[in-house]
Amino acid sequence: MRIEPYVYQGRFESCCSKSHAQRILILAALYRKEVFIDHLFESRVGDDVGFMISAFRKIGYSFRENDSGLLMKPPKQNNKYSHIEINIGESGFGLRSFATVLSHFSKNYVLTGEKTILKRNHSGLIASIQDLRFHVESHYHELPIKITSPDTFLNDLHIDGSTGSQFLSGLLMWAIGCNKEVHIAVSNLKSIPYIDLTLDTISQFNGKVTNKGYRNFIIPGGQQLQCQRVSVEGDWSSMSFHLVGAALNGEVEIYGLSLNSKQADILILKVLREFGASVELDEAFIKVTKKEKKPFNIDLTDAPDLFPVLSILACGSNGKSRLTGTDRLDNKESNRLKSICAMLDVFQVQYELSECDIIIDGTGEVQGGQIDTFSDHRIAMSAICAGAISNSSIYIDNEDCVKKSYHNYFEDMFGILKNPC
Repeated sequence: MRIEPYVYQGRFESCCSKSHAQRILILAALYRKEVFIDHLFESRVGDDVGFMISAFRKIGYSFRENDSGLLMKPPKQNNKYSHIEINIGESGFGLRSFATVLSHFSKNYVLTGEKTILKRNHSGLIASIQDLRFHVESHYHELPIKITSPDTFLNDLHIDGSTGSQFLSGLLMWAIGCNKEVHIAVSNLKSIPYIDLTLDTISQFNGKVTNKGYRNFIIPGGQQLQCQRVSVEGDWSSMSFHLVGAALNGEVEIYGLSLNSKQADILILKVLREFGASVELDEAFIKVTKKEKKPFNIDLTDAPDLFPVLSILACGSNGKSRLTGTDRLDNKESNRLKSICAMLDVFQVQYELSECDIIIDGTGEVQGGQIDTFSDHRIAMSAICAGAISNSSIYIDNEDCVKKSYHNYFEDMFGILKNPC
């Protein structure tokens, strides 16, 4: 795909949040009654959410879409399957949450996937499940993973959160479905905002969790969830690409984003202000306009998904920007630090690496060239975002990978670009 230099100009509504939608689907399944999910449309969701919907459909749930959203209905009988195989696509959250949550629906289950997730090493996840007395079978710590849940679950758990929050999020939702009180002790927790999002979504279903400083969580047993209707937020993660593009070269208004969101990537607003963009906040929309282009310093330890697009924002600054938390990037859809560095090399942008930082020396523009996306959706969208400050054509090798998280990305892009590719 070829991207010519362009300017942002327009307005549109945010797609639904992948992170919020996945949590809602899991809790709606545990609720085991009808739930109407506003702003969730199966015909528009990214692949990660689509695979989760398909997984619950395989368990017996049905879905009916109308103009407002999606009705999720449980099976007529809540029988537990003796065996089931679930394809989670490329979703790391789907894998890590289903690893425990599926034990409420099946004694024995196999988790498999597609594309980049098949190449990842899942030894950390496997060890975490085994510590909870689940029996796990896997070749070389790769998918597929066969899991057998124990006859008696532990209810006093200890986990290491240093590799991220997804497993803990799944465990908290798993505990909501347990009959006995569960205690979870956590050390070295990363990505705390994602735990906040999980806790906030649990509360939307009237679930109860006592959070003691993110080190200890107490989940009462036998909870009766209540939620006949729930609304999915707009997606700060996906919209960050458009907000950055406008800050670099243009103006955009985006509707449907909550300023009270617990999503980690709402951090983008802080960065854009430090960069010097004009940021106008309204109850209905967020407007970002190109203004100044100052270098910035930001710790992304708790929001690692912003690394690719903020590396492009740093390229557009006039000076050196520091992005901290690169140790969180090695086991994503690609090794994202290497992918980002490869992209910066093509763009002929100077950078320095230290133990947990990347310092990018922005000049306000990038050179065009051929970008290897490594089939990583965030690398692909970041490379396209760079077209806002490119002095020549940019080529990406795999535009289809963006569907993982943002199904209507190109439709939105072509609707707001001046001189689009």
